[in-house]
Amino acid sequence: MADIATNPAVNADHMVVDGTVTVYNLPGAVLTTVSPVPPSIRELKIAIMEKISVPAGLQKLVEVGGCHVYEDKETLKGESLSVVMVIDETAMFSWNVDGNPNKDYLGLDEPSILTCPKLRTDYCNVLTKEPITQGVHYFEFVMHHIGDEQWCGVVSNPHQAGTRFSGRSLTAWTYYAGRMGSRSGSIRDGKGALHAEGRAVVEFKALRSTGDVIGMLVDMVAGAIAFDLNGELQGACAIPTDKPLYVITHVDTPKDKVELRKPCLMDAPPANLEAMKGALLNISSGEKLKTWGHRDEEVFW
Repeated sequence: MADIATNPAVNADHMVVDGTVTVYNLPGAVLTTVSPVPPSIRELKIAIMEKISVPAGLQKLVEVGGCHVYEDKETLKGESLSVVMVIDETAMFSWNVDGNPNKDYLGLDEPSILTCPKLRTDYCNVLTKEPITQGVHYFEFVMHHIGDEQWCGVVSNPHQAGTRFSGRSLTAWTYYAGRMGSRSGSIRDGKGALHAEGRAVVEFKALRSTGDVIGMLVDMVAGAIAFDLNGELQGACAIPTDKPLYVITHVDTPKDKVELRKPCLMDAPPANLEAMKGALLNISSGEKLKTWGHRDEEVFW
């Protein structure tokens, strides 16, 4: 009985040794271990996330010595298990339409190509399935069509998805595309700009209604974000690093269509990477954006 008392892996009631899950990477190094074995693969992924900070939605667990990819719904029997963990970033650039409170307005040509043919309000915010939590990442927003205004960037609060928050009331760090067809206005309304933390900070190039690509470099180590338009740097500012950040787009008309891509980091424009090392734009000096409230801008088509 002394062995049972000193060994936490032994269950005194049943006299059975608890199993352990050993998690390897592709080269074969041990990433972590989990004991006792959780009841399901979903709970195992959560336990792994708590140990090594890889979001559960990005984990692919594969049988060691086999080809079986475990599904979240699979149950485990408490026996020891060895798995290989592969990080699949697809969910970081897949639009979360099913989880959007106004999903009936939205459509997907592919997981990363968003449409909104049934949009019946003036706007709708759409976020990705999984947030950015660590590392350095480069994204591209391919603007297949912008009907009026559009915001693209990151937010820390996932509850901003849907139609409750206008572009100017977002707590976000975004590239404001400007108003299509407008040659006047201000960086608050009309001209392209950096909109961050409720302020219009500095003018960026305005987008055309079709064909432009917004690049976005997110560095969770340095705490900075840099935007480019068609490869030309527009500016960089600080972002928080103590909370997950979801990629967001703000569709505005039923014809809007935006594709999110995640190229290799080496494909990011060198100027974006250099901007992270220099002086960042001062968000606090920007002009406050008007907060419209929950449905002040809403218009039915």
